[in-house]
Amino acid sequence: MPDIENTDLGWLIQFLGRVNTLGKRGMRAALASQPRCRLGMLEHLHFQIEQSGQDGSIYVSELARAMRQPMPAVSRGLRLLEQDGHILRETDPNDRRKTLVRITPEGEQARLAGEQAISGYFSRVMARLTPEELAQMVALKDAFLAAIVAENDALEQDLASRKGDPAHDQDI
Repeated sequence: MPDIENTDLGWLIQFLGRVNTLGKRGMRAALASQPRCRLGMLEHLHFQIEQSGQDGSIYVSELARAMRQPMPAVSRGLRLLEQDGHILRETDPNDRRKTLVRITPEGEQARLAGEQAISGYFSRVMARLTPEELAQMVALKDAFLAAIVAENDALEQDLASRKGDPAHDQDI
């Protein structure tokens, strides 16, 4: 087994970057045959409505907070989705200062078509692996994620124990 302390882990950064780049390229190609939609924004909006929305809608301010984006940036994205007919923005009848946003049936149809295209792409990618390779990948993925979670927990405990230490709040 290699000595991890002395191993250059640059290969891991390169691997993850390559998976990211190639995966995005494949997803763009898979979506090319679908009607144009801003899938990332629609997906995020759908998720936030499912998590904290009410009656199939969410306040724009809550969406911006959840996305950790400034209101003007979120409003610009919503304006584009609205122009495409994928969302509706409406004034809250109980508080006219607030705006609710909901996905239209056309937007939901576009979101589901995009999800299906991406799911099909990754299903075809996985079909290129042997059952043994797929089982190995799943096992290693789970082990790798568990190791990351354990290390993050240990780091957070260490940071919590050093609260008040002047070096604790330094920028990296």
